Amino acid sequence: MSSPPTYTYTLTPLSYSLPILHAAFHPSSTVLGVFLSPLIPNSSNQIEVDEAIPLIHTYTTLSPITEVALSLVEEYCKLKSKRIVGIYIARDVGEGLGRVGERVLGALRERFEGVFGLVLDNEKLSKGVFAYTPFIPSSPTTFKPQTSESESFTLTSSDLPSKLLQIIRAKKIHRNIRDFDDNLEDPDADWLENALVKKDIQRFLS
Repeated sequence: MSSPPTYTYTLTPLSYSLPILHAAFHPSSTVLGVFLSPLIPNSSNQIEVDEAIPLIHTYTTLSPITEVALSLVEEYCKLKSKRIVGIYIARDVGEGLGRVGERVLGALRERFEGVFGLVLDNEKLSKGVFAYTPFIPSSPTTFKPQTSESESFTLTSSDLPSKLLQIIRAKKIHRNIRDFDDNLEDPDADWLENALVKKDIQRFLS
């Protein structure tokens, strides 16, 4: 039996930063979102993760709201010629992916075997280093943490983690971020595009 292919991922300033901004805006909640990549065949298994979309900040289980949000992101992907390649989670309590993260990843893996999870690590974040613990598939239904993100994940800019921390403190750019939960309360909330946040990331971090 052949081994599954090994994937490597490059995170752009947008895809690295947006999940952290999402978590910063909801520091007392668990937040969940997804990563996107261009829908382009890549025989080398090198994937550019160029976008992140914030989904929710009030879930406790894999609720119908989460499923609706994911289905809307799928429609967005069709319009943008992209695909979901991973998820991010920042947990208010506990460590790792949690049951919801594992279930979402398991469902996404049915469509893309290289799907991954990034769990925000506040200790790493505060040090201005790569702020996530990566989780990659270890079996059809389980995912294991990587001890070193450099095995699979790289950034387009090495100073991005420390720079982002400075910008959050100085510019408060996380205050403009919106997710699907916000859209349920305000239909005009720009949760799929987050144009204001993207503009700030482009201005300060790209």
